Amino acid sequence: MLPNMSPDLIIDQMKTLGNIHRDNFKEIDHNVRMSLNALEFESIHRVYAVGDGDSYHAALAAEMAFNEYAKISFSPQSAMKFLEYGADYIPVNFPRDTLVVGISASGGSSRVVQALERAKSVSDKIIVAGLVGNPDSRVAKAAEKVISVKIPELGRAPGIRTYSASLMGLISLAIRIGEIKRHYSMNKANELRQEIIDLADIVEETYRASIEPAQKAAALCKNAPFISFVGSGPSFGTAFFSGAKVVESAGVFSVAQDPEEWAHVERFCYPLDFPVIMVAPPGKGYWRSAELAKAVKLLGHPLIAVVKDGDADVAQYADVVLPIMGEVSEPLSPLLYYIPGTTMAHYLSKELGRSLFMSDNEKVMKIREEMVRQIRG
Repeated sequence: MLPNMSPDLIIDQMKTLGNIHRDNFKEIDHNVRMSLNALEFESIHRVYAVGDGDSYHAALAAEMAFNEYAKISFSPQSAMKFLEYGADYIPVNFPRDTLVVGISASGGSSRVVQALERAKSVSDKIIVAGLVGNPDSRVAKAAEKVISVKIPELGRAPGIRTYSASLMGLISLAIRIGEIKRHYSMNKANELRQEIIDLADIVEETYRASIEPAQKAAALCKNAPFISFVGSGPSFGTAFFSGAKVVESAGVFSVAQDPEEWAHVERFCYPLDFPVIMVAPPGKGYWRSAELAKAVKLLGHPLIAVVKDGDADVAQYADVVLPIMGEVSEPLSPLLYYIPGTTMAHYLSKELGRSLFMSDNEKVMKIREEMVRQIRG
């Protein structure tokens, strides 16, 4: 049975996130560069990124990076969807022009293993890779190519450090493909890599700045039947991940939605005082978030805004602002904007007196082995 897990384990991880940028990104980037040769990188015209949970959320968050940097078709899919509804429809017109990347921090996800095996069975023209935190894992062994995003372990907790590492690996892959395809110079590619490294201080400052408002946000959410996360573009993946941390940490049902879709559907949902957490970095979809923020408040919902420090258009409607303490380009924004929501998840768990993963619930723990068997095989 899983031991009772304190929400303080989240904070132990949050305090170390900057070091992944400083100390581990260069190695992750090196592993990406070495995973394929130049001809293989250049031949890629489409990428399927496949994962479960945090790994799937990382794929969603990395989509803009592939569109912006690699300028190729990118399809983030849950492993189950790809396995039964995606793999059989992969175009295989030309050799080695399709890359399937199975993402798994542990490397133990059975569905990701099956997804890679299915991709290999469809055609030997497909490049099949595993982006894994454990290069000796089942996912790695199922892959033709292995991209290690392994980082030092700090014990079991909702996958925060591993999410950051997986996201870095995917973005690095997008940068490398664009570089080899000559969409920009090697100097430009290295500037993008340096931007990721330089985020280290901003990551740490953002975490520190989020502590007090995250406590206020948690107090605002503690009686909520559910929490609605909203984000567009790369922030859609961030919203998914942040909602997942609330579920895993505090056991509160949380869902993610695109701003336009929220306006079409969720605005009709009772009660009118469920909290809305809006992830809205400066960028292409920011204008719609600003519009929706006003409507959310007019409906009567508490609004928590994850925005750049000093933001005006969204923050003016917010009950609580969770600030991002620095500049970042929108394709790289997922490397920062997940931090405040994760910090809030910790404090919400404390507010409700709950342990991570329902580890304080004996009934849930009794069936844990069955759930693990289904996931891990």
